[in-house]
Amino acid sequence: MTTIEERLAALEARVTALEGGASEPRDAGEESGVVAYGGHARFGDHRWSWQMARPPGWLVEQPPGPLAAVLAAAGHPARLHLLQLLVRGPLAVSDLQEKLSPASQGQLYHHLKTLGSAGLVEQPERGVYRVPGRAIFPVLALIAAATDVVLPH
Repeated sequence: MTTIEERLAALEARVTALEGGASEPRDAGEESGVVAYGGHARFGDHRWSWQMARPPGWLVEQPPGPLAAVLAAAGHPARLHLLQLLVRGPLAVSDLQEKLSPASQGQLYHHLKTLGSAGLVEQPERGVYRVPGRAIFPVLALIAAATDVVLPH
């Protein structure tokens, strides 16, 4: 069952998409177009819908520091594996430890802290971690984009 927070995040994303990102400046220069991603996903009892569209000129004007922090956090193989596991739903540290062995518990907490600092995971209760509802599709889009770069067309 989806939580209220996940349902609210999905609803906010849909409203933003319907408004066309009204809070963001429109690209009025030579550059035009849109970079979009979204879709629907279901993992167990959890369902998400997402649609995001951004002007390319606006994207390339964003400050690189916060963006690089997210990409760096996701860019480590163990952390990307954690995201792949957690995007399906919350997991206890013991389950994560089992799936990521032989990583030490200290290494696991280090990776979870890094992902948490970047906003890619949260701890809804003691000893349990998940990807926040607002980050489900961005995480899936990061994985999809990396897959498109790696796999031949």
